[in-house]
Amino acid sequence: MKHQNTSMPGLGMRLTPIASAVALAMLAGLPAHAQQAAAPSEGLERVVVTANKRVEKLESVPSAISVVNEAIIERTNIREIEDLVANTPALTVTAGSTSANNTINMRGIGTATVTIGIEADVAVIVDDIPIAQQFQAFKDLADVQRIEVLKGPQSTLFGKSAVAGAVNIVTKPISGPLAGKASFYLTDDDEWRYAVSYGGEISDTLGVRIAASRTRYEGNINNLTTGGKLNGAGGKTLMAKLAWHPLRNLDVTLSPNFNAQENTKGANALRGLVVNSPNGPVAVGLAGANPVNPLYLIPSGAATPANASTLNAIPASVALAGITPGPNNVDVRRDGPTGMNSTDRSVGLRVAYELDNGASLVSITSFSHYKSDDFRDQDFVDVPTVALPGSTKYAVPNDQGGTYDIKSRTQELRYVSPDAGTLRYVAGLWYAKNETDRFFKRGDCRLATCNGSSITSPVVYNTDVYNINKAVFGQASWDFLPTYTLLAGARYNTETSGYHFGRNYNTTVTPETFVAGARGVDYFESLGNKENKLTGKLSLSKQINNDWMAYATAATGYKGLAYGLLSTINTSSADPVRSETSRTMEVGVKANLFQNRMTVNATAFQTRFFNYQSSSTYTLPESTVILTQISSVPEVATKGLELDVNALVTRDLSVNAAVAYTDATVRNWAGGPCYNDGLNVAASPGAKYAANGSIIGRNASCFPITPGSTVGVQNLAGARMQSSPKVRVALSGQYDWRLASMPFDAFFTGNYKYQSDMMTVITQDPGFYVPKYSITDLGFGVRDKQSRYKISFLVNNVFDKHYATTGFSGAPTFRGATSAPVSTVTNTGISTWVPARDAFRFVSVRLDVKF
Repeated sequence: MKHQNTSMPGLGMRLTPIASAVALAMLAGLPAHAQQAAAPSEGLERVVVTANKRVEKLESVPSAISVVNEAIIERTNIREIEDLVANTPALTVTAGSTSANNTINMRGIGTATVTIGIEADVAVIVDDIPIAQQFQAFKDLADVQRIEVLKGPQSTLFGKSAVAGAVNIVTKPISGPLAGKASFYLTDDDEWRYAVSYGGEISDTLGVRIAASRTRYEGNINNLTTGGKLNGAGGKTLMAKLAWHPLRNLDVTLSPNFNAQENTKGANALRGLVVNSPNGPVAVGLAGANPVNPLYLIPSGAATPANASTLNAIPASVALAGITPGPNNVDVRRDGPTGMNSTDRSVGLRVAYELDNGASLVSITSFSHYKSDDFRDQDFVDVPTVALPGSTKYAVPNDQGGTYDIKSRTQELRYVSPDAGTLRYVAGLWYAKNETDRFFKRGDCRLATCNGSSITSPVVYNTDVYNINKAVFGQASWDFLPTYTLLAGARYNTETSGYHFGRNYNTTVTPETFVAGARGVDYFESLGNKENKLTGKLSLSKQINNDWMAYATAATGYKGLAYGLLSTINTSSADPVRSETSRTMEVGVKANLFQNRMTVNATAFQTRFFNYQSSSTYTLPESTVILTQISSVPEVATKGLELDVNALVTRDLSVNAAVAYTDATVRNWAGGPCYNDGLNVAASPGAKYAANGSIIGRNASCFPITPGSTVGVQNLAGARMQSSPKVRVALSGQYDWRLASMPFDAFFTGNYKYQSDMMTVITQDPGFYVPKYSITDLGFGVRDKQSRYKISFLVNNVFDKHYATTGFSGAPTFRGATSAPVSTVTNTGISTWVPARDAFRFVSVRLDVKF
């Protein structure tokens, strides 16, 4: 891949990667003022978590929790949620057509969604404040102290969106005297980051912390049209904390935050074209054989223009000029952007009052306002593909996009009992109100008679959804015998939710000029839907000896009503989709061994989900238009084994290892959606059904929903859940080389991750299959004796293994033809990929300085 020089904002010069590394190394040698670091510990760092809304040692909590601490965050250069997933085998991400459609999966379960009407299965909480819509989590993780991955239903303490688990992000606190830290990161494929933080206790009653960061990665897909890059991301973050200690037992912390994010993710590159010829499938465009010239782009969207006899298709040699389809192709042509830009402004207020008996009263208040624009080049080429009515040539591109406007308010009141004694508990009240507005536009139609059957299947909709949650919760741990502890908790949640939805098809309208169509046809609403739910948790743990603890836990989870706020909404899909629930059983052991030189966390689990809210995406036959439907799956389940081991093998060698075996499947879904089988479309021209009775153009298991119908369903019982590999492994380690005669020490690092194959859609479409892969990173660095500065180098993906984190996600529709008119075309299969961030080898250098 060709790499451009990197320009650092605010500096009047350009730096090549090698020159940048030298500059950083020189900077590392400059004097830095910092406190003398403590002598290296002879044991592992004691890990504490707040999974039970109180500070506890990790090995004392009877629950499966993986913790990614600051050292691992720095060693593996974690910047965002996708980077976190590589280090936490229980987590995966289902990547959508844009980052607004991304979802986090826990133990193979997560609702892939493109609608604001479905909540996430995995809650994301930042400093005790949950986010409203899950895609808000796909941004820079700035100034983070640790990330707690809480596996299994967490609804008792964290609410209804934690039906499968929760990710609890804890940022760095205000502590000690005023001090600062800065970090700089640069790669040879044009990524750069810099961050600075400064804070501490100004006086006995006042403390402050400020953190700022800026990141930028252009991407690893080449846009031949513009000369730029795609599949990248960047952002800027400003965070502050102001702590006031007016009384001996009163603490007040105000935390304003700002984040601006932009990305071009979702752009996919063409890997292969296969013509369905009379002699069988034939690959085209590879190594000069079977050139793409005989293929033609079908640019008409959902339907062929009425004037098709005079309107020729576009030769693939034009639409794919300069592109050679192949397994490692990263060249595309796009005349429109794909991605998302957002801003997030929030503020949190925490007031803690300590009672004389050691208990605490805590109030946590928050408000956030998130706004974003998302956009997608829907025809995947750089030539006009839409012919306006009455025109004899293609004049405009086919694209889509919209806006999100999300406001969230939360209030929690919490009582935390003293840590001493045989009974410890937390109890609280919760209130939250989330409001999300969405404006969306797809395709192009400029007539008063526009409708969903027009070319490109145009649509414009304006919708909003709200939910108000009130809850009372509590959880207690009772040491009823010297080595036995019983934990019990419950949450009673009441939710009120609803929506408005308006639609029309004239794509010239704006949010200000939008007017919905007739009620019951293009306007729908459902307001004041109320549901009450009780969830709980029960656990018994046994302290076997000073080193080992065993536990068994049962818990239930809940996620509220869902709404199918999609472009295809109608009277049959306008009602709420049933709420989703879960039940889990988990047994595990935890150990702290060899005088705190090794920790072990092993878990076996089984969780069942009922009325699982599924969002299935498919492409219309003979079209590039991507549509989605919402379903309620009767039952899905996940079971497996997990092992986390952290060890200080020697004084200078530390190792972190995590392994997960997950078997997540559909247990009951007789009426699942079909996928399109491209090579079947032309198998029997004019026929509706294949020889086995399945519907022509769909997969061979797709049968009519009723006799004679062209609407099909398939029985998906036993199908694999989307984005759920059975085996995942994450290993990382560091060896410190102490150089007694030098003013600095050296260190060596290594990371390894493995993932078995997976499907990225629940319909089992083979076009969305992702094969297994493994990636190895190796690095080294130096730091001074007082740890005032550290410079590290990392070779990412040492063996240059190419892989994708998601399967097919839309591509131009091509057909083979003996002549140009679209009426004579035959079918062609297509495969694409979205390369992962480290799908190609790259080298990074990082400098950390304390002052």
